[in-house]
Amino acid sequence: MNERLDQLFAGLAGWPTDRDLGDFEVELIRGIRRLRVQNIAAATLAPIRFASVGLALAIGVTVGSVVAMENITAPPPLSPFSVAANLAPSSLLEGGR
Repeated sequence: MNERLDQLFAGLAGWPTDRDLGDFEVELIRGIRRLRVQNIAAATLAPIRFASVGLALAIGVTVGSVVAMENITAPPPLSPFSVAANLAPSSLLEGGR
């Protein structure tokens, strides 16, 4: 298998390239520079992203706590005939079930 693979690679080495590789290094350096510029822009905007995530978190916690506080209801007033007091005649007649 290895000998056959070596023969195929040797045959492939003799073929002409399908594109001109003269500008390969120049294009590679341009691509690296473009990525560096994008990374610099991303690093510059990172504090703004962190601040906006923090602000969204603060707004979410604030609104969530306000909504939660609105949903809390006051306990019903105790009266001798309320179900919550366990003094209603219907609960006393059940006999401690």
